[in-house]
Amino acid sequence: LAKLKDAGIEYEEMYASSKTCPANAFTICTRFHTMDQVLHKMMKESDNLYAECMYYQIAASTGNRPASAKSARNVERQLIHKLGLDASRYRLADGSGLSLYNYLSAELEVMLLRYAFRNDNIKQHLIHSLPIAGVDGTLKKRMKSGSVHGNVKAKTGTLTGIISLAGYCTAANGHELCFSIINNGIMHGSNARHFADKVCNLLCQP
Repeated sequence: LAKLKDAGIEYEEMYASSKTCPANAFTICTRFHTMDQVLHKMMKESDNLYAECMYYQIAASTGNRPASAKSARNVERQLIHKLGLDASRYRLADGSGLSLYNYLSAELEVMLLRYAFRNDNIKQHLIHSLPIAGVDGTLKKRMKSGSVHGNVKAKTGTLTGIISLAGYCTAANGHELCFSIINNGIMHGSNARHFADKVCNLLCQP
């Protein structure tokens, strides 16, 4: 248990045991996940648990123990400031985006996408993790034909009354574009998804 705390992992006492490990105990196997493996499942399948784990991994990278959401938010604020934006304009409550207390803008998302695209050490991991239109992940059944098929690589976002899509696509002239579409206060999610798909089509078509 002490090692868990040292690693920045919090736990409820009622679910933990402090019994001593037998002297003859031995490790059967050790399993690690690469950053790309975590990103792939998190982004392609929109896995919120993986997103929260990544959030606390970011917090742990600061060296603060135990890792906390506050530490992760500080890293986010530093990045927003680095982008030239006012971090106080936004509110980031969690790592998965499930909280209704997350407040951000399409401008911020586009700035983050541009930052990632211009940094090869980020781009090479992010691009390959995003769902591909009409091919896989949460976009497998969307944009299955035309210039958007296999072209748009983007992350979906879904909350009650909110549908979003943010990512990259290649225009007909070969220019790489980044975009963010956030629909608030919607009554029917299918309409919002159709709207986002039409916008993507306009960005990609000749």
